[in-house]
Amino acid sequence: MLTTLTQAVRATTGLTYTATVVGLIWVLGIDTQPAPHTGVLVCLWVATGAITARAALLWIRQVYGRRRARRGSTGVRLTKEPDDAVATWDALYRVPDASEGWSRARQLLANAALVAAAMTAVTLPFLPARDSLVAAIQRADAEVTTATVSERPQVVKKVHDDDDNEKVVGYYSKLRVSVPGATGPLSVGPVRSDKPFEVGARLPVMWSPSHPGLGAYTNSPTELKRLAQGSWVVDLTSSGASGPGAMGLAFVFGLCMLPCVILFAVGFDPDTLHGLAWSPIRQTVHALVLLGAAYAYTPALMGLPHGGLVGLCQLGGWLPIAGLVLTPIWGKDR
Repeated sequence: MLTTLTQAVRATTGLTYTATVVGLIWVLGIDTQPAPHTGVLVCLWVATGAITARAALLWIRQVYGRRRARRGSTGVRLTKEPDDAVATWDALYRVPDASEGWSRARQLLANAALVAAAMTAVTLPFLPARDSLVAAIQRADAEVTTATVSERPQVVKKVHDDDDNEKVVGYYSKLRVSVPGATGPLSVGPVRSDKPFEVGARLPVMWSPSHPGLGAYTNSPTELKRLAQGSWVVDLTSSGASGPGAMGLAFVFGLCMLPCVILFAVGFDPDTLHGLAWSPIRQTVHALVLLGAAYAYTPALMGLPHGGLVGLCQLGGWLPIAGLVLTPIWGKDR
């Protein structure tokens, strides 16, 4: 029974790592695709479910082991000796756990995955919603073209200099533009510019010839082409889906956490790391944190509005994920 439980725990661990790695790779290129991001969402909940199952199995394994030890002390033999095949199988799977190098490598992999997940979580709330203009145009067979401002722009907001409130440094304007193939002008904006737009000004836009009533969306030509294709493309320098500074914040955070990723994997005794990996208490904490994170970021991946408790969890949800890297300092007791 203990051998079966041990193998089940290892199976859930492998499933957790696999789903996490696949999800992290997948999420790198989803900002060009319209919501919902079903593949990443499935990976998120498979990893969360697997680590939750791992915690439950560890509790069962511990309770069963203690009960077996107590009964064994009375001299009552309740189980048969394993045959050679089972003994060999069990021995093969015990080798990594007894290896100092494996214990450190496993912790390093877990730490790297946790920090990568935290970096990703920072940017998820800024993905376009399912009902956003970008997603709507993408679903309606988007095309990229050059538009011309056909009517006098409507300035809806002026941006003033931080040091001189009288100095205007930017404008937000609603535009009406004409594009080749459209029967009438399209709405764009508000669009930020350093100077007011003038009639006749040209700008790149993404629009849908089959649904011109949606209006148009403007950005850099490169970003618009990526969005119009709607395919999985990795471009960490894009300025489309992620909010202002989100990628920069994720990068700085990951850079600052990198020493901790290494230190808390190689700077502790292997027995401590091994005890942490098989501790029901520690793994339950991990499971609860990741359950909360999955709950918080599911609306963003589904492209649904998120606020209230979900929004609050999103704002701070990535910090506990990264905080799990520091769990070796809690000790090695189980």
